[in-house]
Amino acid sequence: MVLLSPEDVKGKSYDLIAIGSGMGGAAAALRASGLGLKVAIVEKGKLGGTCVNVGCVPTKYLLKVSEEVGDVRLMSSRGLIESEIKLNLKMIMGRKSELIDQVIAWYQDYVFPSYDIDVISGHARIKDPHTINIDSIDVNTKNIVIATGSLPVLPRIKGLEDARRRGFVLTSDEALSLEEVPDHLIIIGGGAIGVELASVWHGFGSRITIIEMMPRILPNMDIDASKTLKEIFESKGIRILTNNKVQKIDPEKEEVVLESGKSIKSDRVLIATGRRPSTEGLGLEKAGIRLGPKGEITVNDHSRTNISNVYAVGDVTGEPYVASLAKIQGIVAGENIAGIESAYDSSLVPMAIFSDPEVSGVGVSAMKGDPKYIVKRFPAAVNYRAIASERPFGVAKIVADAKTKELLGFHMVGLNASEVINAAVVAIKKRMKIDEVKEYIFSHPVMSETFLDAMHLVNGVNVYLPKKK
Repeated sequence: MVLLSPEDVKGKSYDLIAIGSGMGGAAAALRASGLGLKVAIVEKGKLGGTCVNVGCVPTKYLLKVSEEVGDVRLMSSRGLIESEIKLNLKMIMGRKSELIDQVIAWYQDYVFPSYDIDVISGHARIKDPHTINIDSIDVNTKNIVIATGSLPVLPRIKGLEDARRRGFVLTSDEALSLEEVPDHLIIIGGGAIGVELASVWHGFGSRITIIEMMPRILPNMDIDASKTLKEIFESKGIRILTNNKVQKIDPEKEEVVLESGKSIKSDRVLIATGRRPSTEGLGLEKAGIRLGPKGEITVNDHSRTNISNVYAVGDVTGEPYVASLAKIQGIVAGENIAGIESAYDSSLVPMAIFSDPEVSGVGVSAMKGDPKYIVKRFPAAVNYRAIASERPFGVAKIVADAKTKELLGFHMVGLNASEVINAAVVAIKKRMKIDEVKEYIFSHPVMSETFLDAMHLVNGVNVYLPKKK
């Protein structure tokens, strides 16, 4: 499929134009086209948006490689493998790019053409609710879906811009294409992006220091999960400095200066202080589209903005920045545009952090001792799959209503936590009670058993842990 130019679609009219080809925009376009509408997608960069190009695909591939490198090093240290590891980072990055191109080609050459979706290369701006201007060419549309994603946030730190120009400071996007492994990498920001990239580069051999201004890493996740990951990271040699703020970055001296006055030398500095909605240059204000306090496009549960025929999906609608929500928002937008009443429920969005080990959470977070909740922790270290996989660490934690015994939340650190969480989403959505756990039999040995085992403990059923006296 050859991408169209704005000139190629001059004079055309569409039922829907999606601005952005990431998960949300593609889902909206494909669903609407599948329901018989004439659809186009406008993309100013590479197809696939954040998830394909600088998110899901490259980070998960690099995490996979770094984990496998770690496994080989572990086996070598135990004498199980008699060989020396020599990392070929150039080949690794090349393979990462091949995988990205593979996903892009799948949609460009097979998926979009099969739905007769026009894919236009160019910069789109909303001229009015029924007109998209693409590189000075006006195109008519009955509906618009804004799916322009997000951009890395750059904090106000003295010397940051100069350090970026010199290549001493990287954003999370640029950290996915390094040509050599830094001896020491400082990561400013201990959120999801920071801990994932800490796992990648630590696995490749870098010494890592994470600097987080909040009292803990992963400040938006469950406290127990955050504490557990910190302990595991530190046991691996990853240095974590919480309650610390960077005052200055000095590329000449190759150091970061904290507000305390302490300076830390480093080969590179990675800024991982989050992302923000990408809304610049879209003409939103002129079109009358309402923005929220953080620059996000406000939408209802139909993915609709305050303009009835304009929708927004994905990161551009604000936190949480997860592709799973973007996909559902896109499907809902496509259905509403096609005349099908459709809505999504954002109250149960699972969060998954693909660090090593993984962290996940959904629903209510509470600490033991809160009279409103039953809180029970099960050590993932005793799970047979964790033991056999040489990953005997982590915790699974349930939160239930103290009166009704209804499951309200689940949080986990450990192997495959990103997969286990999905079972909890279904259980919470179906208002499962913890005494119903005996009705369910999972395969064995799998990490998702930890979800059931934590509930078994509440019911006094224990087949893994020593009896408490």
